[in-house]
Amino acid sequence: MNNALAALAAALLLSGCAAGTHSTGEPVTHSLAGKWRVHDANTPEPEGWRADDSQWQTLRVPANWYAAGLDHQGALWYRTQFTLPELRPDNMATLVFDGVDYQADAWLNQQRIGSHTGYFQRFSLDISQNAQRTNQLAVRVDSPFESPDSTWPLHKNVIKGVFSQHDARPGGAWTKQGQDANTGGIWAPVKVHISRGAVIDNVLTTPEWRNGLAHPALNLAVDYRANRSRQATLHIRVKPDNFWGKSYEIEQPVTLAYTGHTAQTLKVTVPMEAARLWWPKGYGDPNLYNVEVTLRDSLGTLDRTTTRTGLRQIVKPDQGGWEINGKRIFLRGTNYIGTSWLSTMTPADWEKDLVLLEEMNANTIRVHGHLASHPLYELADARGMLIWQDMPLQWGYNDSPEFAREAARQATDAIRQYGNYPSIIVWGGQNEPPFDSLWMQKRFPDWYPEMNKHLAQTVADALAADRTRIMHPWSSVTEHFWQGWYFGTLNDFLQPSKSAIITEFGAEALPNLATLKTIIPEKDLWPATTQPGDPGWTVWKYHNFQPIQTFQFAKIERGPTLETFIANTQRYQADSVSLAAESYRRQRYQPVTVLLQFMFVETWPSINWGVMDYRRQPKLGYYALKKAYQPVLPSIEPVTLNWKTGAPGRVNLWAVNDTLKAYPGARLVWRITQDNKTLAAGEKTFDMGADSGAKLTEASAIPTGSSPVTVTSVLYDRNGAQLGANDHEFTLNAPEAK
Repeated sequence: MNNALAALAAALLLSGCAAGTHSTGEPVTHSLAGKWRVHDANTPEPEGWRADDSQWQTLRVPANWYAAGLDHQGALWYRTQFTLPELRPDNMATLVFDGVDYQADAWLNQQRIGSHTGYFQRFSLDISQNAQRTNQLAVRVDSPFESPDSTWPLHKNVIKGVFSQHDARPGGAWTKQGQDANTGGIWAPVKVHISRGAVIDNVLTTPEWRNGLAHPALNLAVDYRANRSRQATLHIRVKPDNFWGKSYEIEQPVTLAYTGHTAQTLKVTVPMEAARLWWPKGYGDPNLYNVEVTLRDSLGTLDRTTTRTGLRQIVKPDQGGWEINGKRIFLRGTNYIGTSWLSTMTPADWEKDLVLLEEMNANTIRVHGHLASHPLYELADARGMLIWQDMPLQWGYNDSPEFAREAARQATDAIRQYGNYPSIIVWGGQNEPPFDSLWMQKRFPDWYPEMNKHLAQTVADALAADRTRIMHPWSSVTEHFWQGWYFGTLNDFLQPSKSAIITEFGAEALPNLATLKTIIPEKDLWPATTQPGDPGWTVWKYHNFQPIQTFQFAKIERGPTLETFIANTQRYQADSVSLAAESYRRQRYQPVTVLLQFMFVETWPSINWGVMDYRRQPKLGYYALKKAYQPVLPSIEPVTLNWKTGAPGRVNLWAVNDTLKAYPGARLVWRITQDNKTLAAGEKTFDMGADSGAKLTEASAIPTGSSPVTVTSVLYDRNGAQLGANDHEFTLNAPEAK
């Protein structure tokens, strides 16, 4: 009975706090998720911050409006009502938006409270003076449709990267439909946070290595606002998150300054002697720490927040591979756009993709041309997946100095709000900026050689402020290896690379038949011809299929049936990614260091370069990459490119070991077969070093018939355990590539 009474008393106390006056206790946060009312805001009327909203339609928040069922371009009014406990004189109430795409202007109780520009950032508005018990919040959200006749796509003003222009989004990159399915909306949570006297807006953690890897420290920049100048105590506790170990604490007196709505920064360093380091998967454990930051005074807590981080060092030496925590690492992975509508991805969805990536033997993803929602990075931290993080800058933009400053501001926001994730090891700037993309001069009459050079450099300078990561100024066309798709042939992948960084390579492929039928209407599944201008391909092109590259550059045969067409495209994609991945892994550190296929998954009902379709069904290319990305790879290098009946065919056999483990007494076993008959076989025992790659032997055979020849190669450790297996099929008597 006593326990029941105690529970009842506690419940009454809590309900009293919720409905009555906010006490001097712990900070609290109220979610504003739910059904809001919305109305078109592209016309002057109504004035949504004060108009009657009783006839407006409802829309789920948080959500991108397209994902919530509203196909809308431009501006939209949002309205909601909420109640708060009565605030004490020293309370601060902060309205927090975790993400609004793209421009937000907000009113509370018919008083304008602030605005924000940028789709990925969290931003806070002080409502301490405007908040009442019952409140009406109005937000005008503008995700502009940019004029295809004057602004889009070469002179864009909206910094949304692949969310506003890309060749894998609805309509493609270059048609007037390329801005369809607008990503606008209040796509991330909205909250009201109540604290006392001060509020912590952001905490940025950066590791410090001046005393070596065994003696790290953690630098913190704590952004706060105070409602008056006051003395306080700053307490920081850093404790293990996913392992048992030592905690670290520091406490010091601070003077909080009142500066209105402008945040101030407290800087402090926490020594972390012998702290555990964060490692990518395959190199160690992804050790993480929770960082709790508290401001308090003699009455108790002013505000408290918690973040999570890991200690890792990433270095780019002048020569050789990159190093993480002093160990050289070869980055093998893919470009990744999980979705164009970020609200549609739950943490479980992000994790499913990361598991599929791990099973594909990728250790790195390039978050291509956008910043994703925070759960992706939290999960990557926990799983040990490395991230190359692009800025949301894709192709051409407004070339004014004002726009460059705005882009740099947003790059600085990215560092502040995503900088705690140890998985992010690279900041990448603009993707294929116009000055670097000479192909644009054929498409755009107003292209000029220096276009966006100032923009790209300004953003690069802003990103360079983060000394704990590698900064890649822009993604150049010279590191995009599109042999066999936009130029050249697949065999060109066998040539020596001139770039240490390869951030794109691949080819398109159709999904399986069941998926394809969800994309293309039945009546359009078989266009009359393979001529790219055939109107039968119009709906295919809207869904990103490229008939010119498929039929004229890659010379893929459609065949007699849709099933044959699918198989031919998937085989071509698989051949493309495996040939490229193996060739550049054999060139590890001579000069190749980074190898990223384009791309992992299709983000909507699309036909593009993904090795996984939009329903997360794998294509043959997925399995080809899984084989080519094995950490220990028995690589097969074609020497004879066109095998012929009765003539010797040759291959070189390699052992590539990306792991930090050596294998003395390893054994390579190989075989060349045709029609299930062995033409040649052999084996070789050798000592395989850690982090190594070497050619072991040459193998050759003379085909006796016209059937394909298969080369298999398997690596074993000294105890007979298989380390890696590979095979390569050669078609005989094929026409010479031109």
